[in-house]
Amino acid sequence: MDRIPRLITGVAGAAAALFYRVDRHGPPLPDGPLLVAANHPNSLLDPLLVFGCSERLTRPLGRAPLFEHRLLGPLLRALGGIPVYRRQDDPEAMHRNEEMFRAVVDLLLGGGAIQIYPEGKSHSEAQLATLRTGAARIALQAEERAGWRLGLTIVPVGITYSRKELARTAVAVRFGEAFRCADLKEQYRKDPVVAVQELTARIEMGLRSQTLNLPDQRDRVLVDVAEKLYVRQRRQVPWRARERLGTRFPRLQRFAAGLEWLGRTDPEGLAELRRKVGEYARLSEQLRAGEGDVPSRFTFGPVARYVAARGTLLLVGLPFALAGALLWAPVARFPRFVVRRTRPDYEITATHKLLALIGGVVAAWALWILAGYLVGGLWLALTAAALAPVSGYTTLRWVELANEVREDASLFLRLQGRPDLRRRFAVLRSELARTFDLLEQRRRKAEEELHARARGDNVSADGRQGEG
Repeated sequence: MDRIPRLITGVAGAAAALFYRVDRHGPPLPDGPLLVAANHPNSLLDPLLVFGCSERLTRPLGRAPLFEHRLLGPLLRALGGIPVYRRQDDPEAMHRNEEMFRAVVDLLLGGGAIQIYPEGKSHSEAQLATLRTGAARIALQAEERAGWRLGLTIVPVGITYSRKELARTAVAVRFGEAFRCADLKEQYRKDPVVAVQELTARIEMGLRSQTLNLPDQRDRVLVDVAEKLYVRQRRQVPWRARERLGTRFPRLQRFAAGLEWLGRTDPEGLAELRRKVGEYARLSEQLRAGEGDVPSRFTFGPVARYVAARGTLLLVGLPFALAGALLWAPVARFPRFVVRRTRPDYEITATHKLLALIGGVVAAWALWILAGYLVGGLWLALTAAALAPVSGYTTLRWVELANEVREDASLFLRLQGRPDLRRRFAVLRSELARTFDLLEQRRRKAEEELHARARGDNVSADGRQGEG
């Protein structure tokens, strides 16, 4: 019965994993009744990534108008999707959300899993939007109907994109630790509203632990550049290494937390830090350093090994890349053509690109299979069916490697005969690294003092209670 939904989610998840460079972190989803609660920065791509990164089939909740879409509607219904009626879509249909709640609770009572986006909207804000209470209400209603013996688990999922509008950019999908809500039984019986608020706060805390939250959107670049230069200055990461976003994520979170603290305690210091990091970012952009950084010096050994290893890979893969380019070049350009024609809102640009890419790939694949059959019969058609996707993927990886080599080589050539420029980078990077260390020391000291005062207040309060 689940074969069609699993096939759809498998294909959709694989497509999303090809569209982006996906980095999944966290434990597997638990068995039994499950509510997957994720943030929502990228429209329809978010559920596709959850599909692709999940071991279980999770039925999606989606905006009711999507179920009327000519393409998406049948897919959502085939997946067992459940429509949610929002006031901004149709105020007169809000009463139908009672049907939604009943359907979701019945699914959970049967041991199923759903995915829900508690922010209630897709957005590009620098931090989580205010969470709606629907996820908490569903969870508590399900537990109540099961006599608080359901064992429902909730898993927060954080989705973080580097550049969500661009294909083959990085995305981290982080699955948090599962938690339960049956301990709210007595509170729910006394005051359901308070219980819902408490569980919503727990869900928000879980989501914040798996997402990057910043005071201002422009601080995303600041945190990214600051973390990148710091770990290279401290020799934790090679100069030109391209780390996965999921690997960098815990460090990015710490930098974001430090930035938030600095904004509260020293706004002038934050402004100065923004200026210095901005200067470093502009210098890097002028040199087109890309995802790596500017080495303080180049030595013969590492450069020779780099040229030998990557040069060999590029030469060996060149014939296959050329063949794949001949087959798939029109398909690769098709999403940009569609976006230019449709001019979608920024929030759904990636969705339009992915849908266009899927349509183009399917059409081109079918065309090559048909051509193989007409030219050489069934065996050539089967060969084309197998080799066409392989050649496309090989070309994709070859082009990405070639772009890295081109970026590294051009940086190397620009820096030749410019020791002054390398020294300028080194000095500025050293100053910023020392600044980050001092700020971290200040923050830790302030937190220790705050905790010490809190402990002192508690001791004083206990003493006063004892005297009474």
